[in-house]
Amino acid sequence: MARIHLLVLLLAAFIALASASSAQRFCKCTCFKNSTIIPLGPQHQSDSRSILHDASFSPQDHVPRSATSSCSECTKAFCLSQGIAFCKDAEEDDVVTMCFQRDSNKDKIIVWGFIFGTLGLLGWAAFKRVLEWREARSIGRPGASYAAVGSNTR
Repeated sequence: MARIHLLVLLLAAFIALASASSAQRFCKCTCFKNSTIIPLGPQHQSDSRSILHDASFSPQDHVPRSATSSCSECTKAFCLSQGIAFCKDAEEDDVVTMCFQRDSNKDKIIVWGFIFGTLGLLGWAAFKRVLEWREARSIGRPGASYAAVGSNTR
């Protein structure tokens, strides 16, 4: 019974954790054929490692986060104002933007629920298999039940 309470408590804590975190939004700026992804929002403004990139974007280039996490911030002018190296000579016609959101809370709950459910079922199957193996081993063991052999009762 205590295991069930512990499992329910862990599940409730997981759901609370997943619902407390907000989904991150990103702005993908593509200039010519090169693109970079800029996280939107004020969190971790000095973190230059949070920028994902494609093509010829060098790690020393620092693209700051935007001030808000709204997708209305993700415009061609925003991308051009970020000082991205490969967008230096680009005009607004050469820039394509896309705003997207990763890992919504619903997606996190579904994925983690599937993982925990699968691991639980695999663990249960392994546990049952070990119990069956132990039972078969104790039944089939020679000399498991001792009886008097060759006793002379005259």
